[in-house]
Amino acid sequence: MKTTSRSIAAILMALAGALPAGARDQPDITMAINQSPWLDSFVAMVDLYEQETGNVVKLDVNPFGGLLEKIRNSVRSAKGSYDLVNVNSLWLSEIYSGGFLAPLTDIRDGYTLQDGILTYGATTNWDSAVGSFSPDGALMGVPVNGNVQVLYYNQSVYDDLGLSVPATWEELHSNAKAIAEATDMYGFVPRAARDSIVYNFTPYVFSHDAAFFRVTGPGQAEIALNTAEGLAALNAYLKMTGPDVAPPNPGAIAQGELIQLLSTGRAAQAIAVIAAWGALENPNESRVVGQMSAALIPAGPGGTHASSAGHWVAGIPKNVPEDRQAAALAFLDWFQSQELQVKYVEAGGVPVRGDLAETALGAENAYRFLEAYSANAGNAVMGLPFAAAAEASDAMALHFNRAVIGEESPETALNAAAEALAGVLERNGFTVTRQPEL
Repeated sequence: MKTTSRSIAAILMALAGALPAGARDQPDITMAINQSPWLDSFVAMVDLYEQETGNVVKLDVNPFGGLLEKIRNSVRSAKGSYDLVNVNSLWLSEIYSGGFLAPLTDIRDGYTLQDGILTYGATTNWDSAVGSFSPDGALMGVPVNGNVQVLYYNQSVYDDLGLSVPATWEELHSNAKAIAEATDMYGFVPRAARDSIVYNFTPYVFSHDAAFFRVTGPGQAEIALNTAEGLAALNAYLKMTGPDVAPPNPGAIAQGELIQLLSTGRAAQAIAVIAAWGALENPNESRVVGQMSAALIPAGPGGTHASSAGHWVAGIPKNVPEDRQAAALAFLDWFQSQELQVKYVEAGGVPVRGDLAETALGAENAYRFLEAYSANAGNAVMGLPFAAAAEASDAMALHFNRAVIGEESPETALNAAAEALAGVLERNGFTVTRQPEL
C-alpha cells in the first residue's frame, strides 16, 4: 500500500509562490513504515508537512511482519528504495550494527536532537566500537512513535476502595488483592504469553537492578539474569500472575486479551503499552471510558523504576543520494517541535517528547496520560541491546512462561533462560561470562 502525494493545499501554495525556495527545492522522499493503530496520526503529520512546505513524503505502508524484510532488502542493495526507514526498537541493533544508516551528523554537520526529545535508553545513538546503544555513540535516527509501557489502573475502583497509586511492587500486589477481594474484577492482568512475556517482564528485571545481560566491552557480555536480583524480579512477576489477583491461565494472556479485560471492566490494573490508551477511551470499544488512569510503573527494592521500550525510530539509509538524505532529515527535524508534537497527540499519535504534560494539552482530561507517559518514557530501557534480540527473546520466553504455568521453578527457569541467552550471544560473536547457577 502506498499513500500520500502532494496535497491540493500544498500545490496551491506553491503556485502562489508562497513557499520558500528551499522548500520547493527539496526532492520527493519515500518512507517505509508499518501498518498500525497510530498510522493515521502519522499520515496526518505528513499531510501537514506537505501543506506547510510543499515537500512530498510518500509512505510505503507494510504489515508489521513484512516491514523488516523490506527494510533489509532496501538498505543492503546498491541503491536504496527508501530515503527513510521506520525501525522497531527490537530491530534497531541489527540495523545500526550493520552500518546501513547514515549518522545524522554526516548529513548535517553538528546535528542534534531538539531539546525535549526522548531517546528511550539512548536507542537513538550507537557506539560501533562497543556494539551497543550509548549516549556517546553516533546519532542514528529520530524517534517517531514512543510506545513505552505504563501502569494502567481503574481510577473509579481506586476511588471506591480508597486505594493510592502504588510506588512499589508490593503495594501493587496489595492493591490488586484488595480489588479482587472487594469486587468481581481481576485485580491485575499480566501479559505472560510466550510471544510477549520477555517484554512484559523487563520492567521487573531492571527495577530490581538486574538485567538480561550487560555489555562489558567490545564483543564481551556478562549474563546478569540468574542472580539474586533476577530471582527477586521473577518472584515479583510470578506474584502478579497468582490466582489471588490474576485471571485463570495467565500464561496464555497476550496483549489483545489484556486490553480486552481492561476495556470490558473485567480487570482493574495492568502494565501495558501507552498505545492501548486509545482503545480504552474509545466508546465503541470500551466500557471504561473516562475511568482509566495511567501511572509510573512501580519501583524495585532500591527505588529503581523501569519501562520496556517499544518505540519506533526513523533512520536515513546510506545508499540513497545526498539530496534525498538532506530532504529526509528536513522532515525529521520539522517533526520534532513541541508545537507539532501537540498536533500529533491530538491526531491520536504517541509523542516522542517528554515535555508535553507541561503544555495546555496536559491539562485536558482526554490527555491525562501524558504525565505518566513522560515519566515512564524517561525510564525506558532496551532489555536486549544486540542484533539477535528477537532470537534471544524467544529463547528466554519459553522458560519464563514455564515458570508462570508452574512447569519450572523460578530458579530452574532463570538458569535455563540465562544459558539460552548465553548461547545466542556466543553464536553472535560475544565472549560471555556466566553466573553460577542458582
